[in-house]
Amino acid sequence: MRTPLLIPIAGLFLLSACNIARKPSAANFTTAINQYLAKHGQACTLIGRQFPVDVLRSGASNLSGLDAKLATLQDVGLVSETDTTAVVHGMLDPLRGPTPPQPVRRYELTAEGQKYFRQIQGIFGPSTGFCYGQKTVDSIVKWTEPEAELHSQAEVTYTYKIVNLAAWAERPDVQQVFPDIRATINETSKTNQIVGVQLTNKSWEVPGQ
Repeated sequence: MRTPLLIPIAGLFLLSACNIARKPSAANFTTAINQYLAKHGQACTLIGRQFPVDVLRSGASNLSGLDAKLATLQDVGLVSETDTTAVVHGMLDPLRGPTPPQPVRRYELTAEGQKYFRQIQGIFGPSTGFCYGQKTVDSIVKWTEPEAELHSQAEVTYTYKIVNLAAWAERPDVQQVFPDIRATINETSKTNQIVGVQLTNKSWEVPGQ
């Protein structure tokens, strides 16, 4: 005889859970931001090249320390090097014409390197790089009260930490050649990040997921 009461009671629990998820709170904002970071929060260092990469043995094509970066990646087992000859194209090719094959160091991804190499979004568009960890919320610092008219948007300030950090990214020699890795790791839990969140029918989320 009590069975009919189960459905209303279950409905009350669901409604209560939904109301809790819609409240502006550190727990709800953490969930929303972590859902966003799971898709867009990989910590990566840009390479900007597709493999294999040929570098002139003369060093003439060593732009932005690329040769040193590749040599360091070889030391940690992400790429392998072979000596060969190849035509290396440059920005001056339209003026001076094609160049003959020259001695080069050819770098290719190893099986280990393929685990970390990604197509990623760079400052000037899609690029390539090695990803070495995942950002996740460390703490919620503060948030603005939801807008008075819409009651659906807020700005959240938080700090992050990196989980699943690759061992090679912690090496001093890697961080010396890739100062962006050192800066990212050292700034975790120290630099405030700001993100906008929006209230949906069920919970808070970061737009654009």
